[in-house]
Amino acid sequence: MTVTENIADTPGSSDDLTGTKDVEVAAETEVTTDASVVDALPEIPSSSRVLLRKASVSEAAEVASGGWNAPAYLSWFEKPFHIADPDTGRKLPEVAGQAMDAAARGPLNQVGGYMGNAIVRLAAQDAGCPGPNKCSVYGIKPSSLLTATSTISGVLAALLMPVFGAIVDHTSHRKLVGVISGFVAVLAVGIQICISEDTWFFVLIMDAIGGFALLVHAASVFAYLPDLTRDYGILSHFTSRINMRQFSVQFVYLSLVIIIGQIRDLNRSVASSQQTARDAASLSLVIGTLFIGYAWTFLFRKRPALTKVPEGANLLTTGFRQVATTSKKIWKDYVALKWFMISLLLSPEAGAGVIQSIAVTFLTTVMKFSALEIAKTNLILIAANLPGSMFSKWCCAKFNPLNSYRAGLSMLGISIAISAAVFTGPERRDAVYGLSAAWGFTMGWTYPSQRVLLVSLIPKGQETEMMGLFTFMGQIIGWIPPLLYTILNENGVDQRWGLGLIPMFCMAAVALTLPMGSYKDAVERVSRDSEEKLESVIEATRHPQNTKDITQLEKHVPSMEEKEDQEQQVEAGMHEEDGPELQADV
Repeated sequence: MTVTENIADTPGSSDDLTGTKDVEVAAETEVTTDASVVDALPEIPSSSRVLLRKASVSEAAEVASGGWNAPAYLSWFEKPFHIADPDTGRKLPEVAGQAMDAAARGPLNQVGGYMGNAIVRLAAQDAGCPGPNKCSVYGIKPSSLLTATSTISGVLAALLMPVFGAIVDHTSHRKLVGVISGFVAVLAVGIQICISEDTWFFVLIMDAIGGFALLVHAASVFAYLPDLTRDYGILSHFTSRINMRQFSVQFVYLSLVIIIGQIRDLNRSVASSQQTARDAASLSLVIGTLFIGYAWTFLFRKRPALTKVPEGANLLTTGFRQVATTSKKIWKDYVALKWFMISLLLSPEAGAGVIQSIAVTFLTTVMKFSALEIAKTNLILIAANLPGSMFSKWCCAKFNPLNSYRAGLSMLGISIAISAAVFTGPERRDAVYGLSAAWGFTMGWTYPSQRVLLVSLIPKGQETEMMGLFTFMGQIIGWIPPLLYTILNENGVDQRWGLGLIPMFCMAAVALTLPMGSYKDAVERVSRDSEEKLESVIEATRHPQNTKDITQLEKHVPSMEEKEDQEQQVEAGMHEEDGPELQADV
């Protein structure tokens, strides 16, 4: 027989965002029918409410891993990153891995801001320009270097991300992709320490390579996110606290960059910007090596291949076919998810280089900021991210993730629009510090809400392919804002119009979420359509040697339309059976 696992709920547990709790079976295990075994189960205190819950994929992976953990003399390092499940009190290693990896990605991503400032100024100096807008280098203005590079990186990312998505989805190498991409991202940052007037162009290339590697790495990490729990309320709890740890580490990182700069008595000279970039890259190299190295060695677990590569296809073509197949599936069966994915086409991702390349270029060339002043701006932004992340969790629980995302993205667009109107030149430097707090709060509000919304709309058991499409949709035309900024800048248009492009894209993305309909209805439909597939994924994760069962079970999971047809056939059959009886009664 099977025995369900009873888990005592803590008094302060949060309810599911849909207003219901998943009160079904937990990890089901085959056991003997001997009554002594049942009697030996731990007794649940009568003062606690009993919650019957289903095991998540991460919990199944933890069982399959055999509890591989760091040695005792190293395990203290991960303790600040552990986040307890509010219902069970359990602390999954993969949740800590998500928090530790996010803490490393923050500094790795921010290095681009300081390097970008130094690159623009060194390029202008190398070309003998009186200013970044006064001459050309490699055919474009120095002030267009960052946005032009961001455009090229965005196009390449849109072309190559489906290939990496296929590797994650159709092989058992999800963890390996995370390890290699993380290593390349950290290595690229380490190489950038060599920045100088002779190496600035090489460093620009390494910054682009590191940014792309970080994007692939983030996609690998996001593929693990839906595995953490089946409860959207608990997922919101995890994501908000992961963001808090990420922003806390970034706050310490930025504080050290600023303190070192103050000790060095750096000013607004080009040499000072160059030194700040080196200091920032050095600190980021240490943080990335420690956190990413530890997380992917001891905390993240392996996953089986979710689907096989189709016959006659390969990983290079399968990724694009998967994008097309997944898009058709979403377009046909999931209206809310369809419009959300469409809105992502125009939603600028804060960590994807779009906002960063434009903002750094604007602050460097218009506001005349040094790298150290950009670090101070980022410190204020990160400090405001913390309350924004907490506010995001409250809004998700109070109004649902969809409305929270709409409101957060709208406020982000408004704050950037105000900045474009106010930032007229170096005489308005103080206004930058004030409005950066508004940017930080709204980013901390928007992106956690976006992640929770995405996961709640994804059919369970199909998270990896959906996360791959999510990353692809964010990149497919994500290069357009920096391209437009570059075109405007090259034609002598005031760069404030270029900065004002971001709020236009934000508002367009919000408008495209309006046809999504009811959030509650969308979540209920996804839940009905995904239960059987999720069980097959969990079973295969528990028993990797039975990986083939996933693809076999997939064939028996009907779509929503097939289910509706089956119900109609059953109903028609019932009417046919009732017909003679009704005629006899008449």
